[in-house]
Amino acid sequence: MLTALLQVHASSYAQRITLNAKDASLQKVFKTIRQQSQYGFYYDESVLKEAKPVTINVNDEPIGPVLDKIFRDQPVTYVIQQNTIVVKRRDAEPAQELRPVSPADITISGKVTDANNIPLPGVSVSVKGTTRGVMTKPDGTFSLAVPDTKQTLVFSYIGFETKEVPASASSFNIILTETRSALNEVVVVGYGVQKKVNLTGAISTVDMKKQENAPLTNASQLLQGVEGVYVNQAGGQPGRDVATVRIRGVGTLNNSNPLVLVNGIEFALENVNPADIESVSVLKDAASASIYGSRAANGVILITTKGGKKDKFSVDYDYYTGNQYVNYLPDFVKDPIQFMELRNQAQKNEGKAVVDYSDALIAEYKAGMLTDKNVYPNNDWLDIMFNPGNMQNHDVRFSAGTDKLTYALSLNYLSQDGVLRGTNSKRYALTYNTTAQVSSRLKIGAYLNASYKDINEPVAGVANLMEMTFKAQAFHPTYLPDGRYANTFIRTPGHNIFRNPLALADEGKNNSKIQQVLLNIFAEYKLPFNITYKINGAVNKGDNFISQFVPEIYTYQVKTGETQLIPYDGQGQRGTRQTNPGSLNTTLFNTLNWEGNIGDKHNLKALAGYSRESFSNRSFFARNEGYLGNTLYELNAGSSNPAVGGTSASSKLSSFFGRLNYIFNEKYLAEANFRYDGSSRFAQGRQWGFFPSFSLGWRINKEAFMQNIHWIDDLKLRGSVGQLGNQNIDLFRYVNLVTLGRDYPFGTTVSSGAAVTAYNDPTITWETTTITNIGLDATLFNSTLNFTAEVFKKRTTDILNAVTIPDQIGALTGPIQNIGTVDNTGVELNLGYNGKIKEFQFGISGGITYVKNKVVDLKGGVIYNGRNIITEGYPINSYYLINAAGIFQNTAEIASSPFQNINTKPGYLKYKDVNGDNAISEADRTIQGSNIPKLTYQFNVNLSYKRLSLNTFFQGVGTVYTYTENIGAQPFWFGTSVTKEWVTDSWTPTNTGARLPIVTTVEGSQTENYRSSTFWLKNAAYLRMKNIQLNYALPERWVNKIGIKKAKIFANGQNLLTFTPLKGFDPEKNLTGSTFYEFPTVKTFTAGINVSL
Repeated sequence: MLTALLQVHASSYAQRITLNAKDASLQKVFKTIRQQSQYGFYYDESVLKEAKPVTINVNDEPIGPVLDKIFRDQPVTYVIQQNTIVVKRRDAEPAQELRPVSPADITISGKVTDANNIPLPGVSVSVKGTTRGVMTKPDGTFSLAVPDTKQTLVFSYIGFETKEVPASASSFNIILTETRSALNEVVVVGYGVQKKVNLTGAISTVDMKKQENAPLTNASQLLQGVEGVYVNQAGGQPGRDVATVRIRGVGTLNNSNPLVLVNGIEFALENVNPADIESVSVLKDAASASIYGSRAANGVILITTKGGKKDKFSVDYDYYTGNQYVNYLPDFVKDPIQFMELRNQAQKNEGKAVVDYSDALIAEYKAGMLTDKNVYPNNDWLDIMFNPGNMQNHDVRFSAGTDKLTYALSLNYLSQDGVLRGTNSKRYALTYNTTAQVSSRLKIGAYLNASYKDINEPVAGVANLMEMTFKAQAFHPTYLPDGRYANTFIRTPGHNIFRNPLALADEGKNNSKIQQVLLNIFAEYKLPFNITYKINGAVNKGDNFISQFVPEIYTYQVKTGETQLIPYDGQGQRGTRQTNPGSLNTTLFNTLNWEGNIGDKHNLKALAGYSRESFSNRSFFARNEGYLGNTLYELNAGSSNPAVGGTSASSKLSSFFGRLNYIFNEKYLAEANFRYDGSSRFAQGRQWGFFPSFSLGWRINKEAFMQNIHWIDDLKLRGSVGQLGNQNIDLFRYVNLVTLGRDYPFGTTVSSGAAVTAYNDPTITWETTTITNIGLDATLFNSTLNFTAEVFKKRTTDILNAVTIPDQIGALTGPIQNIGTVDNTGVELNLGYNGKIKEFQFGISGGITYVKNKVVDLKGGVIYNGRNIITEGYPINSYYLINAAGIFQNTAEIASSPFQNINTKPGYLKYKDVNGDNAISEADRTIQGSNIPKLTYQFNVNLSYKRLSLNTFFQGVGTVYTYTENIGAQPFWFGTSVTKEWVTDSWTPTNTGARLPIVTTVEGSQTENYRSSTFWLKNAAYLRMKNIQLNYALPERWVNKIGIKKAKIFANGQNLLTFTPLKGFDPEKNLTGSTFYEFPTVKTFTAGINVSL
C-alpha cells in the first residue's frame, strides 16, 4: 500500500480557489488546491482508485464550496482535521442527526448562506457544549433538535468565521462571513482595494484588532506603531490634536504633513472619531501614492469608516472614564527662603555688590511664614495650577442591513478637563454611513460626518499662562482673605508685574466653537463588458467661532492694598474680540473600472478617472473696547477703538489619473499609475504636472522549485519607482504683493498710495519627489511568522523656499524659488509572530525604521535660523552651535585659553576656538546633530488566556537632539524659577566636579554661560510605553440573561513608563527648542466597558 502524505504548514483562515479542470484526476486537483490554499491532503492511494475524473470551473471561490463540488458524486468524501483535508471512503450516508431526538426536544430549521446569498452545503451546525449536530444540505438548509431555547447553536465551516446564535433567536437565516488570512487580506488603496498578496507598492496598515475598544481621543494615536510612520504627541490639550505625523522622514522645507483622505475625501485627522474607523492604510512609496499626484509627496493616509452589515442588526455601546496627569514638570526650588538666597548667590557669583533680597527681608520673611501665611505664603504654584483632568467618553453605534440596504449610525460624546487650570473641551459627533443596492446594476451611498467642539482656554493663551505659572514663586500669594487676587510686596527682577496665574486662568473668556461637516455621496453603475462607472461628490465645510473677552482685573498688594492692573493682552485694555474663520471644500471625481481575464493565466485591471477640487477659506473679525464691566461680552457694549477686518482666498485642482494592474499566473505582478494635476497655485504655463509610477512583484513561493519548501506560505519580492508632487505653499506666490496704505506726501498733502512689499517669482513650479523602493514580504510556518523588509530612497527636488534680497533694495520680502534638493534614504524592518499553547495565545511584533536625511543642493546657499542651519551635506535644521569644552576651574586656565569674554570667571563655561583666531565668537559655531530622528522603533506584546487579554505597545526613538533652554534649564530666566539641580550640581570652589557651571542669572551672564552652545544640547532618545490595556470578556451566560450578546470590561494606561537620558524635559515635546510653554504631555488612566446588544 502506498500512502501519500501531502501536508504543509497552512493557514486555518479563508482561502479562495481558482480552478479550471477537465477530466482531471483527484490527485492533480489536490495539487492545484494545495498550491493555492496551502491546505494539506492526507489519503491512501487505494482509496482513490475508484474516484471519477473531475471537471470543474470556479473563479476565486471559497475553498469549502469548491471541495463540495469536487467530492460530489464521488465514492470518497473528506473531513477537515485542523489544517489537513483527510480523504476517506464514503460510507452509507449517516442520519443527519447525531443523536436520538427526545420527545421534549424542539426542532429548529434554517438556512446558511454566504455574504452573497449563495447556499453553503456541509456547514456544521451543533449545540454548544454537546455532541449533537447536523450538516447543512446542498441547498444550505438544516434541521436540528435542541433540548430548549436556552441553548446556543454553533455554525462552523472551513474558510468562514464560526458563528454562535442563541436557540431563542427569531430567525435562523444564517450568513457566514469569510475569514481572512494575511494572504487573502484586502487592503484599501487609492480609489479601490487590492489583495495584499498582489500589492507591489509599500503600504502599511493599522491592525484594528489590536486597537479595538482602546480609549483613544484622537485618530492620530492609531498611527503610532505603523512601520515607516513617526508620530510625535507633543501635547495633551483638550480638543486640540497637536501630533506631528511624518512618513519616511522630512522631505521639504515647507509643509511636511501627509495627505489624509476619509472614504476618498480630504478631511482633517482630528475630525474623525477613532471609534468609527474600519481600516487605515498608509501609502509610503510612489507606486502606491502617485495616483494622488501633487499632494502625495509626504505620504497618504487612507481611512475607511465602518458601515452596516447585511442581515445583521446590532447596537454597540462603549464607555470609558478616567484621569489625565502631567507627564513632566520642572523640579523647581519651592522654598521661598532657599530661592531668595540662591538668587543672591547667583548675583554675587556675577560680581554684583548689591543683591535683590536683603538679609533683613529674608529674616522678615522667615519669621512671617510662622505668623501670617497670607502676607508671607509658601505656595506651590505647580500644585495650584496643575491638577488631574477628568475625561469621559460615550460611543453608541447602530448598524443593520439587508440584501438591498445597509446603514450604520454612530453618536459620540467626549468631555475632557485639562490638566492645566482653565482648559477643557467637549466634543459631539455624528456619523452616518449607508449603501443601497437599487438594482442589479446600480448602487448608491452616502457618508455624513458632523462634529461640534466646544473648547475653553485662558484668554491670555496657554503659553502665557504656562510662563506666568513657572515665574510665580512661593512668596507670590493667591488671594486676599476677602477673595480678591493678591500681589506680593517683594520685588522680583524680570517679573516686577505679577500676573497672578489664577486670574489669568479663571477670568475673561476664550472660547472656540468648531463645527465641521463632511457629506460624501456616490453612485456606482455596472456597464457592459464588466466596466463599472462611479461618480463621487463631497462637500467639506468648517466653521470656527472664536469669542474672546479681555477683562480688567487688579491684584492687591498684601501689605498696603496697592492695586496693579494685570496686562492680559500686553496693554490691559478691557475689550472683546470675535473671529470667525471658515472653509468650504468641494470634490467631484469620476472613475471607470474594468477587470477581466485573458485565458487562465492573465488577469488585468484598469482604472481611469477625473477629479475636480476647490478649496476656499474666509475669515472675519471684529473688536471693541471701552467696556464698563467684566460680565457683558457683547460687541456693541464697548465704546472705544472698534475695528473690523476680513480675508478670503480660494484655489482649485483639476486631475486626470489612472492605474493598470497585470497578474500573470498568480506569480508575476505589474502595476502602473499616473496622475496629471493642474493647480491654481502656480502661474499659467506652470500649473500642470505629471506624476507617474511603475512597480513589479514576484511571488517566489508560486514557482515550481518552491513547492517542496512547505514552511514558506508566501514570499514576494517587489520593486517600484515613481514621482510625487508637493504644492503646499501659500497662495499667489507667483505674483508680487501690493499693499495699500503706503501713503506719501505730495506737497503739503498726504496722498493715498500703494507699494510692492514682496517680490515673487512667476516661474516657480511643483516640488517633485522621486521614490525608489525595494521590498520583501514573507509569511512563514503556517502563517505564524511574518516579515517585511523595505529599502528606499526618496529625493525631493525643486524645493520651494524664500530667498534673501540685498538690503539696498529696501525692507522687501524676497521671492520663493525652486532652490533645493533633499534626500531621505532608509530601511524598514518588521517582524511578527503569533503562537498558541492550548488556551494561551500570544503575539509579538515589532519594527525598526532608519531614515537618513540630507540636504543635497541649495544652489550653494545657506539658510540660517537662529541656532539652526540648513546647508548642503547635513540634515534639515541641524543645530549650529559653539562647542562647550567644559568648565573653567581657575583664573590661570582662563588666561591660557582663547579669549572668551571680559567677564569670564572660574566656574563659567569654556568654549572651543574652532577657527583658530584665539577668540570665541559666532564664527566658531559648528554643526552639531539634528532634531530629525534617524532611528524609530516600536513593538507590541499581546497575550490572551480564555476571557482575559493584555495588550501593550511601546514606541522608541534613537539618538535625536533637543535644545533645552529658558524655564526648566537656565536658572532665573528673566524673573523665572530655578530647578533644584542648580543647588546640588552646580560648580562651586568646593564642588569643582559639578555637571553644571556656577549658578548665575541669565540676564547677568547671557553672553558667558547662556549663549547658544552644545552645553544645552541634549539627547532626547526615549522608549515609552504608549499603551497598555487589560481586558476581560464577561461570560455570555451571564450577560445573555439581560439581553446582552457580549460585554467586555477593561482598564487602560497611556504613557505610563518612559526611559530617556533627557532629564527634566519630556522627550516628545518640541525638539526645536524645548521650553515648558506648550501644553504638557499627559499620562492617562481609564477604565471602561464595551457592550453589544
